[in-house]
Order: sequence, then C-alpha cells, then structure tokens
Amino acid sequence: MNVDVTLSEDRANIFSDLRAIANQCLSTNKYRRIFFNLLYEIWEIVSLDLWTCCYFNDYYRCGSIVLKVATDLEEIEIQAQLMGELGYACLEKGDVVAAQGYFQESLQTYQLLQNFPQEFKLLRYLGNLKVQQGQSEVALDYYYQARKVLETNQNHILFDAKLAYQEAELQNVMGCVYLDLQKFPESYEQLHLSLENHQKLIANYPQADTYYTNYRYYLADTLLNLGRWHFLSGDYLQARSYYQQSLSLCQEINRLYPKVNRTDTISKVLLTLAELAEAEGNLEAAIAHATEAEQVAGTEISTLRDRAACYKENLQAKLSL
Repeated sequence: MNVDVTLSEDRANIFSDLRAIANQCLSTNKYRRIFFNLLYEIWEIVSLDLWTCCYFNDYYRCGSIVLKVATDLEEIEIQAQLMGELGYACLEKGDVVAAQGYFQESLQTYQLLQNFPQEFKLLRYLGNLKVQQGQSEVALDYYYQARKVLETNQNHILFDAKLAYQEAELQNVMGCVYLDLQKFPESYEQLHLSLENHQKLIANYPQADTYYTNYRYYLADTLLNLGRWHFLSGDYLQARSYYQQSLSLCQEINRLYPKVNRTDTISKVLLTLAELAEAEGNLEAAIAHATEAEQVAGTEISTLRDRAACYKENLQAKLSL
C-alpha cells in the first residue's frame, strides 16, 4: 500500500478501507475468507507504520476491525495475535484494565495452542503492565514465568533473532524492576546482559533492511535504563553519557528510517535529562528538557505528555520560590 500514515487523511482512509473489506468478510459472501486474507495482509503492512509512528489510537481502531472479523471467522491464532497487539496499544494509551483483558485472553489461547514463543511474549507483556501499575514484585513473577517457558521448552523452540531480541528485552525490563526495588547489583547484572545480547545481535545482523531487523533500534531503551541506574547511584557523569547515547541512537534511527518515529523513547530520555538537570541544581535547563519532552510526546503518547507537563509545572513552581 502506498500510504503515508503521518497524514491524517491517509490514516482515515486506512480505517475506511479496512471497514469496507471487513463488511465483505462479515456478510454471506462466498469469498469472505479471501476478503479476510486481504484484510489481514493490509493490517500486517499498515500496523507496523502506525505503531512505529506512535499513532496508537488509529492502530487500535484499525486493529479492532480485523479482530472482530478474525473472531467471527474463528481464526484463533490471528485472534490471539491481535489481542496481544491491541492490548499493548491500550497499555501505551494508559488503559491498563483493557490491556490486561486482552493480554490474559491472548495468553490463554497461546497456552492452549502450545505456542511457547508467543506465551513467553505475553507473559513479558503482563509483567510490563504490572510495572506500569507499580506492582514490581508481581511484574518480576511474570518475568520469571516467561523465562521458565523458554528454559522448559527449549527443545521445542527455534531460537531465531527475533526470540533472541525478546530475551534481551526481558533482561532489560527485569533490570528496570530490580532498580525500582533498589536491588542495584541484580539490576546492573540484567541491564548489562541486555546490553551484551543486543550488541551480539547487532554484530550478527549488521546489514538491516528495516527498522525491526535493525537491533540498534531496540538498544536505545537499554542505554536509557543504564543511564537511570547510574543516576540513582549518584554517578551523574556516566548517567548523562548513557542518556546522550540513547538520544543520539533514536535520532539516528529516525534519520535512517523516515517512517519510524522514536518519539516515545526520545520523550523519556528528555525527561530523564530534566531530572538530571534538577539534581545538578539547574532548574532552567530542567524546565527546558521537560518542555521539549512534553512537545515530543504530543497528542498520541498521552501518558508521557501528561507526566512531562506535571513535572514541568512542579519545576516552574520551585523556580518561582
């Protein structure tokens, strides 16, 4: 499809086209499964662009159309896939109740299908959800369950690059949770394992054609979290170094892949730079970083935008004292 998801008109057209095809699938048309294959093929193409550009509302609206048809036609595996995807869109939008419902149903389906890589992924997603709810211990339990799925079923799983990335991401999020629990040695170990595994992936797949096979894309979050580890340990110089590496990497990815927009991580990095500036006593710089974080988050990443706006107001109040 020749569409530009950054244009609101094109996003509206995607929704209209998917809905029109879905109506054919839901009718008594004898070609309804052929129409469904077309519907799913279009979704697989446009969903990547909608996600990477952080158009989570449009992603959810369009994906819901495909999920409704998959459910009606009893396409069980595609239904499970979409529930996981829409659940994460809900999580990005801050709707944790809806996200948990989608994740649990998707997980149950994958467990029945004995699809171990997807079961591993959904357990990781549920852990991420619990992190967002502030339930660190519950999150760790989900992460340990995810790791156990890989260890128990390793003879039945093909360990490809995609799964290796997911394992590196599991180490990253576990490192974050340990840091929230102030378990610094455990956090450091997991974050550096994540860094090492990302670097191995980058070395093994140096000529990436797309952002999702360029594992430097995913390295930015690990670098950000290593910066946070050093910040909380009081090493501001090293924290700034990791923050700047993460920010530069996001900006480079945006240049290499024009359709990709790493505004989520960029906004997070700017917020951490604001916290660092405040800790160093530079409120003006902190306000500038928080303001930029709010602007970068925009309307699509509402949770980050609201967090940045609230933090900026608190900084402005301190500056006026």
